[in-house]
Amino acid sequence: MSTRDTEATITEFFTRFGAGDRPGMLELFADGAELAVAGADTVPWTGSRVEAAAIDEFLRIALEDVSTEVFDIDRIVVDGADGVVLGSLAHRITATDKVFASAFALHVRVVDGLITSYRMFEDSHAAAVSWAG
Repeated sequence: MSTRDTEATITEFFTRFGAGDRPGMLELFADGAELAVAGADTVPWTGSRVEAAAIDEFLRIALEDVSTEVFDIDRIVVDGADGVVLGSLAHRITATDKVFASAFALHVRVVDGLITSYRMFEDSHAAAVSWAG
């Protein structure tokens, strides 16, 4: 896996995210891929997911249960199959109309052009507060 392939896959994932292309995002995940976001059980997108249906539900939440107001990528750092994305985000939570804003770091592992691991690190306390009614 070249550094270019890893960066291209990550960039394509975010292009599809920006377009709201959930099926397109899902097809970038390898069978058996792991997706994890640490945080409170009250935040629907947190937890670990392995099956395609569970990853698809994560993507549905990201596209339907929140309105992304800001999603800025400051830097993508790649070393072989591993990529780290640094940036900031602001999501308006549809159910509460509260805004969740945070810096984030995302570690993505890409093998043969597919995401095998997706681990998001964000302000989980701020996320929990924004989901609280």
